[in-house]
Amino acid sequence: MKTTCCKIIRLMFFSLALFAVIIGRPGLAAAKPQRVAVLPFKINAEKDLSFLRNGIVDMLASRLSWEDKVTVLSREETAKVLETVASPITEGSAREIGTRLGVDYVLFGSLTVFGNSVSIDAKMVDISGSKPPLTFFNQSQQMDQVIPDINLFATDINDKIFGRVMPARQVYAPSQPAQEQTDLRAHPERLFAEGFGGMDEEEAQRASPGSAFMATQEARSSSTKFWKSQSFKERISGIAIGDVDLDGKQETIILTSDTVEIYRFEQKRFFKINTIAEHRGDNFIGVDVADINGNGYPEIFVSSLNPHRNLVNSFVLEFNGQTYVEIVKNDSWCYRVVESPSRGTILLGEKESIKGPFWGKIFEMAWEKSGYEPTNPVHLRDWRAQVMGLAVGNAMNDGSEVMVAFDPEDYLRLYDLTGNEIWKEGHHSGGGTEYYVISSGGSADDEKRGYYPVRIVIRDINRDGKNEVITLKNERLSELLSYRKFTQGNIEIRVWDGVGLAVHWRTRQLSGYYSDFAVGDFDNDGKDELVAALVIRSGDVATTEPKSTVIAYELE
Repeated sequence: MKTTCCKIIRLMFFSLALFAVIIGRPGLAAAKPQRVAVLPFKINAEKDLSFLRNGIVDMLASRLSWEDKVTVLSREETAKVLETVASPITEGSAREIGTRLGVDYVLFGSLTVFGNSVSIDAKMVDISGSKPPLTFFNQSQQMDQVIPDINLFATDINDKIFGRVMPARQVYAPSQPAQEQTDLRAHPERLFAEGFGGMDEEEAQRASPGSAFMATQEARSSSTKFWKSQSFKERISGIAIGDVDLDGKQETIILTSDTVEIYRFEQKRFFKINTIAEHRGDNFIGVDVADINGNGYPEIFVSSLNPHRNLVNSFVLEFNGQTYVEIVKNDSWCYRVVESPSRGTILLGEKESIKGPFWGKIFEMAWEKSGYEPTNPVHLRDWRAQVMGLAVGNAMNDGSEVMVAFDPEDYLRLYDLTGNEIWKEGHHSGGGTEYYVISSGGSADDEKRGYYPVRIVIRDINRDGKNEVITLKNERLSELLSYRKFTQGNIEIRVWDGVGLAVHWRTRQLSGYYSDFAVGDFDNDGKDELVAALVIRSGDVATTEPKSTVIAYELE
């Protein structure tokens, strides 16, 4: 009995001693620290900036290391495994590296310096695959923004992955220039930078309160609802908005003459994400976004012409979860996505015709196996419409479905669904610069141009229960149909008044011309914006470069 009691007492003392050791060393009782491997960033630059590679790794390592919680591997530990891995690093190869290193997370990315533009693109990948990657992208116009950007990403990782509260982040905001009185005919670069001044009486009669973008007296006190991008050294030929990669954020697709580029407005910055197609020499004339094939990923429809502009060679892009692929190539149809009240989002197509843009028949298009095939014809008895400048909807606000279209002379027309004309405007508006070369069978000097019309959208943009018809109006230097040179342009918002589609309000006239526009949640704030591409210089003259900008106006 005595022996048994001694054993029990010794066991109790041993247990208490062990408990004291555990209490005295909390790291033994706490969860094992999470391990992170920070891979050297890929540096894309004209100059040798390789010295930044180790600097970025060291900055991230110091900001993520957390005693007893997060351990970051040294550069020497990761270097051994990286020697056997092919570049570039992808999510898949990052997980492979992480498995071999025995870490929980792998962080990798790139730094791109092009001219004055600096962008950081990075991902934090969970090796187990139980959590989606944490992504980061930021673009600035100065090198000294790199460190604040690294801090932003490190703060996001600490907060969203490790639950670590960091000190409040400093917000870097550019200084705002003082506003001055501005001439209405000023160049757009000055006009947008300095704010708007007064207006004439005619502009006041076409008022739409709420923004400096609009021709109103009230505009001067509401300029914060109006935004303009940096200048592009390209002629923007098309613009569309949509969540094309299903990341929950709206992207802006910008079409130049021969490239398809994706941008996003986020954290008060408009930055380029990627160039997803480049067809050197071709002529891209229009872009639309919609999920027509029903697989969940919206397609990007690009209407295109060959280098000689006498052959339609359109194509369709789609995100496959990793990259953008052309699911349709060299298609002889021009595309336009419209919103039908009775059928929802539909794709319209017009077959190429050697006679010109207005001679092909228009059909609804449906996905069949590996392409888009015509189904229901669009009835237009005199064929005075072209798919690029056609919209379907309740434009008269009486419950009926009608078609609004531009004819070859840029007169706006209204048709019922059987093709009967309801109304025709008394003067032309519209005004596109994209054209198809019509061969006369003779020499190249005898070739004629058939111009494509500009986009039309039917939408209730002010949420008053009534639809508006949105169109462009570019002012011509000459009334000759065969010669198109535009000096200024604006966007017109029209409403059916029982007699015709009257201009309810319009934007200010700006130097250059509008090539395209879109309506959507451009800045990912839950509200739609009216977004337009303004071509300041087309670059047609040999001694000049093209120049464009993107304009956005918050709709209320």
